[in-house]
Amino acid sequence: MSDKPLGQPRPLWRVILLSVVTGLLYYGWYKWIIQEELRRYNGFGWSGTLCLAPFVLGVGIPQALRIFDPDVPGWFGWFSLLGIIWIYIVQFKLYQTVNELYRQAGMKAPLVVWWLFIPGLNLLVGLRQIHFLSQFWSQKQGVIVTDPIAENIPLLSGNA
Repeated sequence: MSDKPLGQPRPLWRVILLSVVTGLLYYGWYKWIIQEELRRYNGFGWSGTLCLAPFVLGVGIPQALRIFDPDVPGWFGWFSLLGIIWIYIVQFKLYQTVNELYRQAGMKAPLVVWWLFIPGLNLLVGLRQIHFLSQFWSQKQGVIVTDPIAENIPLLSGNA
């Protein structure tokens, strides 16, 4: 066991289910809370708010202004790309952080970070991040967390 504050294991099946049921609201909370947990555990890093606020504001404000204010030119919506670029930066940093946790624990880094930039593989590495972060926290706490989705899809669990 560690003296550091540990995060909560959140298996992939539960993150997917709750994200679908809540229209992705749970996923937004998930992204926020894992950043907070990693920051507390590592003693440094970006907060959940710093990770999500620029994305939400960067995507939401230009689109809302474009839709609801007739005086805003349509091209203004393209400023949403700044929010999308930001979330890619956050994801890149998150994947590196998860890999570093595994390396520090003497294990092989589970995520291929550059997959983030390839359509299709970006979803796969995101799902793997959820699974492997949950597994990391469960190992640190000495608990067994079953994840039938990841365990039955070798590309997600690394059992390929």
